[in-house]
Amino acid sequence: MRRLIALVGVAAFIAGALSVPAVAGKKAVRQTVEGSILVPQGGNAAATCVYRAQRALYIAMGEQVNGVFGYTFTVDPGTVNKKFTLEGSAGAGLDISFYGELGTDPTADAPGNYAYENPGVGGESGLVPAGFPNAFVCLTEGPNSTFTYTAGKGVK
Repeated sequence: MRRLIALVGVAAFIAGALSVPAVAGKKAVRQTVEGSILVPQGGNAAATCVYRAQRALYIAMGEQVNGVFGYTFTVDPGTVNKKFTLEGSAGAGLDISFYGELGTDPTADAPGNYAYENPGVGGESGLVPAGFPNAFVCLTEGPNSTFTYTAGKGVK
């Protein structure tokens, strides 16, 4: 009888251990995108970016146009509501706009977006907005600049 109780106890312990769901913390995500942009697109009165050229080319041709008038990438969902930085080479002015969708006709539609557009030389920083999975990096000053976008874990 003792043997039976011991076996049932061991079996119950093993079954209980196997049925406990694993409680794993969500792994923090970090996204880094590096690129370059050849032609600046600043030009409005506020000296912020005009995204139309990059949007039009990207809609028509996809990623192969990255680096001419701007740079487009998909935001990692794990970085939403996390801090980001956008840094460029010396003398470059960079803006970034997060779009809810790309749209189909950049001459007629203006999809919802959330822009970071501080005028002048330098990059941008802030929080990656929810509901805007497409990012457009734009050069306002200084031709042929490189940039690094970093979001999520470890960004201060």
